[in-house]
Amino acid sequence: MTTAKLSVLLGADSLLGRRSGVGRMTWQIAHMLREHPEIGALRLLAGAGTLPLDCLDAAEPDSAPAPRDGGAGSRERLGRVPGAAALRAAWLRRRLNRVARALPPPVVYHEPNLIARPFDGPTVLTINDLSWRVDRGFHPERRAAWIERRLPGSLAQATRFVSISSFTAGEMVRELGIPRERIDVVPLAPSALFRPLPLGESAATLSRLGLSAGGFVLSVSTLEPRKNFDRLLAAHARLPDALRARHPLAIAGGAGWGSALKGERAERALRAGHLRLLGHVADAELVALYSQCSAFAFPSLYEGFGLPVIEAMACGAPVIAAATTATGETAGDAALLVEPLDEHAIADALRTAIEDRATAHRLRRAGLARAATFTWETTIARLIASWRRALAT
Repeated sequence: MTTAKLSVLLGADSLLGRRSGVGRMTWQIAHMLREHPEIGALRLLAGAGTLPLDCLDAAEPDSAPAPRDGGAGSRERLGRVPGAAALRAAWLRRRLNRVARALPPPVVYHEPNLIARPFDGPTVLTINDLSWRVDRGFHPERRAAWIERRLPGSLAQATRFVSISSFTAGEMVRELGIPRERIDVVPLAPSALFRPLPLGESAATLSRLGLSAGGFVLSVSTLEPRKNFDRLLAAHARLPDALRARHPLAIAGGAGWGSALKGERAERALRAGHLRLLGHVADAELVALYSQCSAFAFPSLYEGFGLPVIEAMACGAPVIAAATTATGETAGDAALLVEPLDEHAIADALRTAIEDRATAHRLRRAGLARAATFTWETTIARLIASWRRALAT
């Protein structure tokens, strides 16, 4: 018997602006579903409307057009009415149900970013991490409060759940009380863009950013407290002066929130050239940075998966990662794993990766092999299997 093709409603709000980790994940899912033989129809949900599928054609999908039929006037009118939140939820439910009814069945809604839109059909909810719950210092207070207000309804609506690591699945059971049998573990993967890039193809990016091949330590993420950048900088400062000067710490990522890298130590390092804040870097340039760094360091305090770890490995970088939360699971034995609160351990790992050529060579080879075990074809197959389980419930 032929398995029916699925119609998928995919939450895509994260495609509206510059891509964070969730945005990159969502873009990759949408891009692969668009031509997948098991998918009969795909709708990208953003705001109260949908996005055109051709927004996925951009080489660097950092932004997307405004949603079609977003209903901005209706939202503004609702905002002035007492009880507007309940009215808006009912309005969104009607709109999404109407979109679903126009598609060939079976229809499933997948929300990749924790808080689901109201919908009467099968809903699969991805929980990427529980950082807002385990430590309120990891997010602005208003953001955490917003999540907590909306989370109960989202959990109640979900037919099944997706976790991007076994670590996060355990957190979901422990913190949220979700039965383990309702959770499907679906790891992420690096896109095909992430591969070792020869120096000749990396030179323009390095020149623009004032970096030299094999002459910088790289880290990647939005600047925020849980990424542990101040402790990474303190560890980098423990390197011998000459080594630190030859291998500055370069951080690629947009401004986030909190006091990350805003103290006197960071100011001194910036003035000395030992710290380089690169800002947001497009994926094409990020490949060059991963490929030409002397080491990639990611001692984050809390991660649900740690996608930069596997991207760096796919480009052949020697990786240093936190042994805790999900990064240890993602990195396996292909990285130097460190306790993220231990500046001395991070500094020792940095020096080893930079100076010990045999270790660096081993890490590069092990990382490439490790990254090859994570593919988007497998990720999408597991997602589709989760959706079919939800439809069968």
